Amino acid sequence: MKKLIVLVVAALFAAGCGGGSSSWTVKYKGKDVKFDKTIGNANFRPDLQQGQIVISNFEPAIKNDSVMGIADTRNPGEAFVGIYFKTNNQADYNNSVKAGDVSENITSLWISNGDDKQRVSFAEGGKVAGTLEITEVTETTIKGKINVTKGDSSVSGPFEAKILKKTP
Repeated sequence: MKKLIVLVVAALFAAGCGGGSSSWTVKYKGKDVKFDKTIGNANFRPDLQQGQIVISNFEPAIKNDSVMGIADTRNPGEAFVGIYFKTNNQADYNNSVKAGDVSENITSLWISNGDDKQRVSFAEGGKVAGTLEITEVTETTIKGKINVTKGDSSVSGPFEAKILKKTP
């Protein structure tokens, strides 16, 4: 009986700590990219009506509180995913990113990989096929889920990013 209780508690603990199948996964040109940790940074550009998110497996250099200045990585083992999307609340200029499905508004998505110093872009004629859902936006954090595939490259799973700047 004790073993059964221990197993049940362990299973509940693993599920509560994200031990399920909802992890962040990145496949780059057919190969899994290791994201032992995820570091998320974002900024909102109300002047462009755009949200910009970068999820990396390393601490990127950020200039002027903007993810737009993050250069493609050249270091082996380092990779990041860049996600740009048109905001889903364009009527409210200052609070233009709200929770909701913005799949149709993804304008750019790419993986930068330091192993071969290249990137894979998912944009086809200005559109990216897949899903992007913003689940929560606070003053300091944006959370969501993404699932995008193009050929042998893909990005999927939940993400969280620190909001660096909301206005230009």
